[in-house]
Amino acid sequence: MKKLFVAAILCGLLTDLSYGAGFALYEFSGRSTAMGGAVMANKAEAASLATNPALITELDGTNIQLGATVVTAHAETTIENAYTHTSASRSLERDVWMLPNLYVTHKWSDDISFGLGAFSRYGLGGTYKDNGNWYGSNLAYKVKLETFSFTPTIAIKANEQLSMAMGLEAMTIDFTQNSRYVADAPYSFIPNNSYEIHGTGVSWGGNFSLLYRPEWAEKWSIGALYRSKVKQNLDGYIHTSTGKTITDVNDPTQEIVRNSGAAGAINLPDSISTGISFQATDDWVLEAGIVGTFWSSYDQIIIEYTEGDEQAPTIHNRKEYKDTYRLNFGTEYMLTPVWAVRAGYVFDKSPIDKHAMDTLVPVDDRHIASVGFGYKGETWSADFAYAHIFARDLTGTSSHQFDNVPMKYSNGRSDMFALTVGYKF
Repeated sequence: MKKLFVAAILCGLLTDLSYGAGFALYEFSGRSTAMGGAVMANKAEAASLATNPALITELDGTNIQLGATVVTAHAETTIENAYTHTSASRSLERDVWMLPNLYVTHKWSDDISFGLGAFSRYGLGGTYKDNGNWYGSNLAYKVKLETFSFTPTIAIKANEQLSMAMGLEAMTIDFTQNSRYVADAPYSFIPNNSYEIHGTGVSWGGNFSLLYRPEWAEKWSIGALYRSKVKQNLDGYIHTSTGKTITDVNDPTQEIVRNSGAAGAINLPDSISTGISFQATDDWVLEAGIVGTFWSSYDQIIIEYTEGDEQAPTIHNRKEYKDTYRLNFGTEYMLTPVWAVRAGYVFDKSPIDKHAMDTLVPVDDRHIASVGFGYKGETWSADFAYAHIFARDLTGTSSHQFDNVPMKYSNGRSDMFALTVGYKF
C-alpha cells in the first residue's frame, strides 16, 4: 500500500503542473499581454500565430517578432501535519522566470500565407522556503516545468470576409520535481529520504482557426481557435538520495519509491477560444473573448518504473478536474498613427478541486489587470506590457491520497513584464 500511495502522489503531482488557470500560459506578445489576450479578431501581428493564426492573411511581406515575458510570483501554502495535527505555512522563494517567443510569417500570394511560431504554453517553477521540516514537502518542495511549442502554419483567405488557418504543434517538455518521504510518525523528516523525478518528451497536436469580418457589419469581427488534445509521453528517472529503494522506516519490507528509470503518459485536453471585436472609431478598438478548456476529458495519468523486477506496478492515477473558462477584455487606442496605448482585464477560473489540493498549484481563481503601449513604424515595431495577477485564497483539503489533510492557499500574486520587437521586410 505504501508503494501505491507514494507512486500515486508522484503521478498526481506531475499532472497538476499542466492544467488551467495556474500554469497555462497566455503571454504570447507585448500587445497580447497588454490587452489581456483579447487580440483574436482585431489587428494582425506575427504573434497572431499563437492567438489566432487566421489573422496572418492580413499581413503583407515577411514579418518577424521576437520577445520575452519576465514573470515573478509569490504564494503561500498552509498544510496540517497528519500526525501532529498542527498547521504550518511556507512561502515560495522569490524567483524570476523568462518566457521567450519568436514568430515569422510570410505572404506567399494574395490568398495564402505561411508562419512558424515558437512559444511556451505551459510553465511552472518554484521552491518553498525552509522546507526541510515542512509536512508539505511530502508532496513536493521544489518543481520546474518548461515547455516550448513549435507551430508551422498555413493560412488561407477564402474571400474578403473569411480567413482560415491550420497548424501542427510540436511541444517539448522538461520536468523536474523534488520531494521527501515522511514516515508515519511525528516530525520524522529524514534528510536522506528525498527523491527527484525528472522527465522529458516531445508531443504532437494541431489547431484550426478562423477570422470572419462580415460586410454587413463593418465595425464587427469574430475570431475562433480550436486546439486538439495532446498526448504527452515522458521518459526519465526517479533518483533517490540513497541511490536505492526507500522503504518505510516503520516496516522496512514496504517499498516507498525506488531509484529507477521511469516513464509516464498524460493527455492534455482540447480547448476552444473565441473573440468578438468592435471598431468603435478609426483609432479605438475593443474586444471581448472567452477560452474554454475541457479538463473533464482528462481522467488519469499512467506512470511506471522502467528498471528492476517485472512486478513493479503500473499506476493509474484518476483525476477529477473541472472544465474551466477564461474571460478577457481588451482595448487599444491610437494616440498617433504610430503610437498606441492599451489595457486589459482577465478573469481566469481555476480548475482546482478544493478537496484535492497540493503544494504545486497554490492559487485559486485569478484576476489580471494589464496596461501597455506600442510603436509601429514602416519597418520596426515595439510593444511593452505590464500585468499584475491577483489570486483568490482557497481553503480545502488535500486528496484522499494524501490523507485529506486541511490546506489553504493565500497571498497569491504575480507580476509580468513583456517586451516584443518586430521587423517587416
